[in-house]
Amino acid sequence: MRRIFSVVFLFLFAITLNAQNVLVQYSFDDTLTDTGPDTFAVFQNAKGHVRLVSNIRFSGYRSIELHDVAGDQNFPELQGYFPERKKGELFFHFAMLIANPDQTLNIALAGPSHFTMEKDGIAFWLKTTDGVLFHVSDSIPKRLFRVDPFAWYLVDVRYNISDGVYDLTIHREGSHDPIVALKGQPNATNAASSSVDKFSFVGSVYEDDSNVTYYVDDVIIGTDEKLMLKPFVAPGRRKLFIDRWREAKTLMLNSPGCPAVLSVADFGLSQTPRDIETVPVVKEWRSACQRMEPKEFASLARKYPNAPIFELSLLKTLDQEAAVKRWFELEPLLHNDVRFGMIGAIIGTRESDEQNPELHYFSLLWKGEFTRAARFAEKMDWPEQVGDALFLSGSPSQARSHYEAALKRAPDSYWPTTKLADIFFALGDTENEKLYRQKMYGKLE
Repeated sequence: MRRIFSVVFLFLFAITLNAQNVLVQYSFDDTLTDTGPDTFAVFQNAKGHVRLVSNIRFSGYRSIELHDVAGDQNFPELQGYFPERKKGELFFHFAMLIANPDQTLNIALAGPSHFTMEKDGIAFWLKTTDGVLFHVSDSIPKRLFRVDPFAWYLVDVRYNISDGVYDLTIHREGSHDPIVALKGQPNATNAASSSVDKFSFVGSVYEDDSNVTYYVDDVIIGTDEKLMLKPFVAPGRRKLFIDRWREAKTLMLNSPGCPAVLSVADFGLSQTPRDIETVPVVKEWRSACQRMEPKEFASLARKYPNAPIFELSLLKTLDQEAAVKRWFELEPLLHNDVRFGMIGAIIGTRESDEQNPELHYFSLLWKGEFTRAARFAEKMDWPEQVGDALFLSGSPSQARSHYEAALKRAPDSYWPTTKLADIFFALGDTENEKLYRQKMYGKLE
């Protein structure tokens, strides 16, 4: 009966999706269980665990078991990643069974602001409290139903990102009619255009008071837009570090004047207008890009303080000394913007000396002078940057020892660890690739 039930509901869900609409699909029955930045991470650093099991599953042969332990100062979590969605509709489907519903668990969809109660943070949130399942809408926990232990529930969410609302449907195993059928619910923060790029199945996050054990199966995330996702180039990821760097450089080379626009947030907008080219802030930026005058961009940056595109554009118009000064002033605000580092590289190419070491190093990378960049970074005692230059030069074996040296200085550092995973993949060392990748993203066994 369960097999028939599962097939029917998976088929109904699939009606709205095809292969080009699916962002994420995990049945946990195949070999697609490699952790990584483009799949998922497993966190189980205390007494709890996240693992594959075969004794309890909704369909197929395996499911995920999450078990939390109260008072261990941590929590187990399965956190998954997919390309950021800023508009349109997102579909989220999964099956869950809770062994002890009186214990706390949390399930959520969130965006670049992570699992916070702000725009681009949590968009959809389910939680249990004293045996009752709640959804958090407009920051208010709202009662759904009392959960039966060891019963499978199928959850389907249709999230309208632009409007910031979702439909929620939940079926209990063996029941044709839904036990929950809600329409147009405000998202967790009641914020329109709150983007999403990750999901999470976790126990008790803050209180550390849960001994929950629950099971998750058949996780699917889809969209109303047909997409062509790039294939995986290595386990758990669609790009290596050097691929991301080269893409960023190409982006800048294709934008010799003003920098390329990455999203409407560049203009301080929270949602995409029907005709973006008619919006005043966009028209003023386009017009200024025809002249590339520093004073004009500076004035527009003051006029539109929440539109970072003007500061980035201004950087590309300033002369050497002013550009260097402004680049360092903006670093705390824009250091995570890939265009900021590349503009720094362009600024650095104007230098004739090493008075600004960071910019000089970037300029050598920009010009493709990787050997000189590696030597300069070694002189400055920057082991990770030595490794970057050597990796980009096509010498992963030489880069390895420098990343290892960087990791000795900061054993838990993300970038040297993940770059080492890339290095070992390039060298064909699958054992060490897996070892370093799983140091950051955990493992699912």
